Amino acid sequence: MAGTDLIPDSEGAGRFLPWVVAVMVFFAALASAAGLALNQATGTWRSDLASTITVEIPPQENAQARLTAVTKALRDTPGIARVRPLQVAEIAKLLQPWLGGGALIDDLPLPHLIDVHLSPEQSVDLVALARQLADIGPDIRIDDHQIWLGKLIRLSRSLQWMMLACLAMICFATCAVVIFGTRAAFTAHLEVVSLLHVMGAQDSYIAKLFLRRAMLMGLKGGLIGLAVTAAALYALSRLAADLEGPLFGNLTLTPLGLLSLAALPLLAALLTAMTAWRTVMRELSRMP
Repeated sequence: MAGTDLIPDSEGAGRFLPWVVAVMVFFAALASAAGLALNQATGTWRSDLASTITVEIPPQENAQARLTAVTKALRDTPGIARVRPLQVAEIAKLLQPWLGGGALIDDLPLPHLIDVHLSPEQSVDLVALARQLADIGPDIRIDDHQIWLGKLIRLSRSLQWMMLACLAMICFATCAVVIFGTRAAFTAHLEVVSLLHVMGAQDSYIAKLFLRRAMLMGLKGGLIGLAVTAAALYALSRLAADLEGPLFGNLTLTPLGLLSLAALPLLAALLTAMTAWRTVMRELSRMP
């Protein structure tokens, strides 16, 4: 009789173990994908916004003259790569999600906004630039997006910690299910185990029988979970492709991230195998 035939994998609670592992791998993969995508997006947001500032000129009677003067001052400043004053229609479009369209925006005194891109080769002293622009108008403001970026990064980090907590809970739940299934299988085959024990089989040999069984079930469940995850991520990527804007456009996975997700079935098999090993060794230590 082959060693793997001593402990069938289709009896009792063990029948459901691959499906439980599949569900756990599915949720673990989704949490991991979300965490990896947020990590990559955070770096992209920081890189993009660190090289961009916005200059705001409040609406006044001489706003157009001040816009011209500020634009010239910015273009003459070393370290500034590109200066682009936004058109009124662009500013109205930015406000439309909050204020709606129509006559309401048309009646509002909109400020002039200037989109400024900084050169990566040369730094710009924003404090000195702010003083220079204050000579043109004391109410002209420079927004370097650091406050908004800081809040966004803190939110992203908090979500990543939540994802790690979810992964820890998933691993704990998986171990609990494997322990329950292994104990049930151990009890169901107690006669075989006792016979092997009396015949002088080492505990490690008996534990390996359950280890192989748990590893195969974990790998099977992991592959099922990964297949469902791949379909879900593909559907989500198609939905995300329809969303415009810099926030959603960066929620993608790198090849390394995809490779990490592909390794989840192997990790699930290893986790179930080691949990089954420790469970059986503990049960064997209690036998006379």
